Amino acid sequence: MNIAIEEVSACRRRLRIEVPADRVAAEVSRVTADFQRNAQIKGFRAGKAPRSVIEKRYAKDIEEEVKRALIPKAFREAVDLKKLKVSTTLNLEEVNFVPGVSFSFSALVDVEPEFVLPEYKGLRVKKFDATVSDAEVSEIIDRLRQQMADYKTVEGRAIQENDLAVVTYEGKLDGKSLVDLLPNARHLAKNEKFWVMVKDDNFLPGFAKQLVGANAGDQRAVSVIFPADFSQEDLRGQTAVYDVKIDEIKETVLPEFNDEFARNIAKTTAAELRQRVTENLKLQKEQQARDDHTRQLLEQLSGSANFDVPESSVQSQTRNLIYDIVRENERRGISRDVLEEKKRDIFTNAQSTAQGQVKLSFILGKIAAAEQLGVTNDELAGEVGRIAMQQNTPVKKLIKQLQENDGLESIRESLLSRKAVEFLLQAAVIE
Repeated sequence: MNIAIEEVSACRRRLRIEVPADRVAAEVSRVTADFQRNAQIKGFRAGKAPRSVIEKRYAKDIEEEVKRALIPKAFREAVDLKKLKVSTTLNLEEVNFVPGVSFSFSALVDVEPEFVLPEYKGLRVKKFDATVSDAEVSEIIDRLRQQMADYKTVEGRAIQENDLAVVTYEGKLDGKSLVDLLPNARHLAKNEKFWVMVKDDNFLPGFAKQLVGANAGDQRAVSVIFPADFSQEDLRGQTAVYDVKIDEIKETVLPEFNDEFARNIAKTTAAELRQRVTENLKLQKEQQARDDHTRQLLEQLSGSANFDVPESSVQSQTRNLIYDIVRENERRGISRDVLEEKKRDIFTNAQSTAQGQVKLSFILGKIAAAEQLGVTNDELAGEVGRIAMQQNTPVKKLIKQLQENDGLESIRESLLSRKAVEFLLQAAVIE
């Protein structure tokens, strides 16, 4: 079999493959015989039609079947013979088939990059401070107290920061009510007995701060300048004026942190609750430390290895990142129009991130190979089960989906990368 390789770019190759004539003839003969055995042709008993009749009637079908049989086999043989590490097969080109004479085709592929693995054992990283302070523990406990807070009506004084103002309001734009302008977001236009925490930019930009100093029963005109990326397109860059009536002023009354509070919230004592909070914070800090050390290690590795990565891998990862970015922004209420306006920035940032991620994946893969790290079938099955539980999907259904798009191999590679990271962490010098 004749094989020629053209270097298209750093990680892209074009394979020109010519299958020997005798092999082509043998495959044509085999496929024609199959058609002859199964053909139903008027005037002949099943399977008894002459070969010449079969060749004439099914010429195109025979040719397609021969191609389907020969191309993958010839491609795999060519890759093995030339010892190519193919990361992505892009497409077939120049498929030429002359029955009984020759068969050739070209395949465009991306290959894994060749690079010298940088030193990866004993890398030095700065220690992350994972100590838990009393102030941090108290902050968490105060949040728990906030969940059980009572709200007491205040009389005889004006609104202060961190008060709760109970207000009735109606917004206007150029003197016209926002009710008609925002039929799908009427809460932004008009509301009664609405509770607003008087803090910076709570509810609408600048709304809450303008209530400071007002007393119960007062009327105030509150101006709101909507930012250019506001979720409601009709309000972007506009200035609305809200007629606001202060119905009540309330202040937050936190419960005392004692055994009674601990029993109500966690069926335990105050001392035990504080201990639980401390332990949970410690676990969080330890994970933060691990994440920070990992970041430092990967930055060092990425910075000390300079090589090109397959374009198709970057494109695929870029698409995945853009999908995640769009989904997360939509979940946060960002409109499609805003995302469309920012699509160039989103693409540029996603592409840059994808480039770095793909590069690291090859470095980690090479480290895993150098250290003979592997993923067992039990580990793979366990990860599939975890993903199925996370997605609330039956395991068999998920496995079928993964098999259809080569997802199992992606999960295996992800597990292998994690093992490589764990190896790096164990070998690192933390100072």
